[in-house]
Amino acid sequence: MAEETVAAEEPAKPTIITVFNQKGGVGKTTTSVNLAVCLAALGRRVVLVDLDSQSNATTNVGVTPPVSTGAYQLITGKAALEECLKKTAFENLRLVGGSDELAWADIELAMQPECQAVLVRSLAKPPADVDLIVIDCPPAPGIVSVNALVAADMVVMPVMPSPHALDGLHKAWWNVNRVRSHYNRDLHTINIVLTMTEEGELTKRLSEDIIAEFGPRVMPVMVPRDNVVIEAAARDLPVVSMAPQSPPARAYLRLAELLLGRLRHVGGGAAPDHDVAADRLAVWSAELNGRRSHLAVPEPGATPDPGWTEAPEMAAPVLGPGAGWKIGAGIGLLLLGAVLGFAAASAWFAFPPG
Repeated sequence: MAEETVAAEEPAKPTIITVFNQKGGVGKTTTSVNLAVCLAALGRRVVLVDLDSQSNATTNVGVTPPVSTGAYQLITGKAALEECLKKTAFENLRLVGGSDELAWADIELAMQPECQAVLVRSLAKPPADVDLIVIDCPPAPGIVSVNALVAADMVVMPVMPSPHALDGLHKAWWNVNRVRSHYNRDLHTINIVLTMTEEGELTKRLSEDIIAEFGPRVMPVMVPRDNVVIEAAARDLPVVSMAPQSPPARAYLRLAELLLGRLRHVGGGAAPDHDVAADRLAVWSAELNGRRSHLAVPEPGATPDPGWTEAPEMAAPVLGPGAGWKIGAGIGLLLLGAVLGFAAASAWFAFPPG
C-alpha cells in the first residue's frame, strides 16, 4: 500500500492591526504601545512594529533606538520579520524597532515596483509563534503608511475630540477606504477610538457628532486625558504597566478586549480573560515601576545615568572645515525626500492603478 503523504499545515497568518491617523498629536503611538501590551497581557503573542522615524513606540517599551535591524529593514524588504524581532520586558511582546532611517523609507519605496505591497511581501512568511502584529504608523499619509494599511486586517484610528477633529477624521477615513477599495479588500474593520477626552460640554458635543456620523465604528470606550500618560511616557513605560489601575490604563485594556471580540467574528481565537490580563499588568507594574528613564535628568550631585550627555557638550559639536555646505546639502536632500514621498503617496491615494 502506497504511503499517504500528509501535507504539513501552514501556520495561521497573524492578524495585523494598523494604528493610523494622518494627524499628529492624537495619541496614535500611545494607543499602539498600550494596545500591544494589553493584547500581550491577554495572552496573545504580539509583535509591535514601530514605523515612525521618531521611534517613540520603541522607547516606550524600554528599547533604546536606533536598532540595527528593525522596521526600516522590514518595510524596505531588506529583512524578514523574524530577523527584526527584539525581546521586550513584557512577556508575549516583541518589537520591530524604529530608527532615523525610516525618514528616508518613502523615497526608497517609491522606486520599487508595486511599492504599496512591499510590507505585505516582507510579512508573507511570519514566524509560527506570532498571533497579532500591531503597527504604529508615522503621522503622515506617505507610502510607509500606505504599506501598513495594505497589510492590515484591522485599522484602529485614534481621534481626539477637538474642533477640527471631524474634518481630519473624514480625510483619514477617505484615505483608508481608498486603500481598502484598490489594494486591500481583506481589511475587515475600521475602528475609531476617542482619545484624550475631557469632561465638558464641548468635548461631549464633539464626541456625539463623531458617534452620530460613524455609528458602531466608534469603539464604546473613551481614553481620558490624564497626566499619568505623560508621566509614563517620560519614564519610557506604557501607562498600563506604570499605573494599571488609572483610568487611561483601564480604557486601553477594555479597548484590547473589544478588538479581540471583533476579531473573534473573523476567526480571531478564544475570548479574552480580563482577570488574567489585569493580574499580568499588576505583575509587570511591580517589576518595571521602579525603572527610571535612561534619559532622566540626574538629581543635583547624583551620578548621571549611562548615556546622559551634559548640555555644554551637546552644544559644542566639532565641525571640520567645509562642514557648512555638507550640512546644507544634507538638509536639502532631506527636504527633497519629504516632498517626493508626500507627492508619491498623494498620487497613490488620488489615482491608484486599476
